[in-house]
Amino acid sequence: MSDYEKDEYLRDEYLQEAEDLLETIEQVEETLTVMSKVVGQLKEQVASHLDHDTIEMSAEEFLEQCENLEGTWH
Repeated sequence: MSDYEKDEYLRDEYLQEAEDLLETIEQVEETLTVMSKVVGQLKEQVASHLDHDTIEMSAEEFLEQCENLEGTWH
């Protein structure tokens, strides 16, 4: 393998690694966007209920209500 072929091979390897890294970064960005949206919705739900009387509930009940993205309390 000539020096030119080695350089081409290494360049191709670096480009592939860069493309893989970019794809991973984009996936992380998408995940963070979704997580930010969910956290924002949870924050709004909790804030909207701070003005009301305190409700006692178990941790399981609280988690069930947090999974309710429409904000309907049962």
